[in-house]
Amino acid sequence: MTELKEHRIKQAHLYLLLFLIAFVFVFSSAYSPFNFRRGHVDSVTYTTITQGISRGQVPYKDFVDNKGPLMYFLNVPGFILGGFTGIWVTELILMYTAVFFAYKTALFFCGKYKALLATACSFAAALAFFTASAGTEEYSLPFLMIPLYIFTKYYFSTGQERNVSICTLIVLGICFASAISIRLDMFPLWAGFCTLIFFETIIKRRFALLCKYILGFCAGIIVVLAPIFLYLKMNGIMDDFVYQVILGGASRGFGGVNLKQTVINFYIAAGRNYSFIPLLWGVFSIIKNYPQKDFIFQAGYTFSYFIALLFFSFSGGDSHFNLSLIPFFVPPIAIFVKALCCEFAIFQGGKRNLAIALFLCIVFSEGLMKCIDDFLEIFTNHSGGDLIRAGRMIDENTKYGDKIISLGSCYIYPFTQRPAASKFINHGTGVNSYTGAREEFLNDVLQNKPAIIITFLAENDDYLHAWYKPIYEMIERDYHTLDIIGDYVLFSRN
Repeated sequence: MTELKEHRIKQAHLYLLLFLIAFVFVFSSAYSPFNFRRGHVDSVTYTTITQGISRGQVPYKDFVDNKGPLMYFLNVPGFILGGFTGIWVTELILMYTAVFFAYKTALFFCGKYKALLATACSFAAALAFFTASAGTEEYSLPFLMIPLYIFTKYYFSTGQERNVSICTLIVLGICFASAISIRLDMFPLWAGFCTLIFFETIIKRRFALLCKYILGFCAGIIVVLAPIFLYLKMNGIMDDFVYQVILGGASRGFGGVNLKQTVINFYIAAGRNYSFIPLLWGVFSIIKNYPQKDFIFQAGYTFSYFIALLFFSFSGGDSHFNLSLIPFFVPPIAIFVKALCCEFAIFQGGKRNLAIALFLCIVFSEGLMKCIDDFLEIFTNHSGGDLIRAGRMIDENTKYGDKIISLGSCYIYPFTQRPAASKFINHGTGVNSYTGAREEFLNDVLQNKPAIIITFLAENDDYLHAWYKPIYEMIERDYHTLDIIGDYVLFSRN
């Protein structure tokens, strides 16, 4: 009885440590109640659409965006229950799931203590990308980490243990459908592993088993995609979804790509905070392990990672895109930590742990320093308060049924009760990716004459579009300055 109690205490301590890793990671979120500030323009777009869904509006019809619908649906329960804090709690739950399965995956490569340390290091590396707070890649992490654990368990099991259950296959399909329902280019993790499993099963002539794999996997996909497509069909937005997400996303991802820029983008993505390490580790492991048992795992791992980097090369992408590579960091970091502990064996007891901790802090200093910088912003960054005050000012000077518009950025929409006068709320991807979008946006604003027009003083040149000129002329003619709050200028209709 005493041994059972000690085991439960140890498990409780383990779960608490894993929770702390997830908590420190999500602390960097722009929606953290401890560190609330203006988020990334993309995350604000998703939150605006989430808010619209909670009010009865429909994505792709009332808002234009090129992300999958699951991105918004995941936020809706938390937003309804707790606003931005509810979204932050949603992030925390998803991150704890990702951290837990990262630890489970690391256990295949090292012991418990080292696996915990490897998990912490993996998410310390992730902090270098997460501080952009784009709100897409971190949501996909659990749907990527769970499949990596399943594939790793499959390849590291032998004999009867390799018999994958229908439930596991369904989970694998659910994760795949969920990932691509957040962003279409999240598929590479499955591409490499599943391709090798397919050919391996064909070579061994295990056709019945292959049918089981395919049927179970497809069943999981249907569990997620069937309700989503039913929602799209019932709301009459299937065509809008195809145009904005599939065609628009592909156009943005592959538009203007040439071989030279693709190669440059590949090295840029691979060079961010050790992102080249998983690829190099995979290639050298293939060479080292061929034709041993682990060779198939290393081949699937390396193929998947290469495809992921390749798709970043097509679209370019900001640093937050690299978050979806973090699952691949777990195996090499686990092996690195294991080797590190052996190298530091010359130290004894606490000195050894301190030496390892200091070394790892230096290696992953980029992510740790960004986390510290986010912590300091609690005392220096007041952009969240400016948004709250601007939203309150808008609500107090308008009435129900009035509409507003924000030129360039969409930061203000989640902080007011007034809807946008146009479905083009993000003037980066939302306007520039679709033919005729600028003309439609200008027509919406000029015809509706919103009650409040907001401009953002800190906008960069990418958003200060010359084609706003007809709106600026309307502001000079029919509007007056209501207030200036921080970087936001509010113009009220005369």
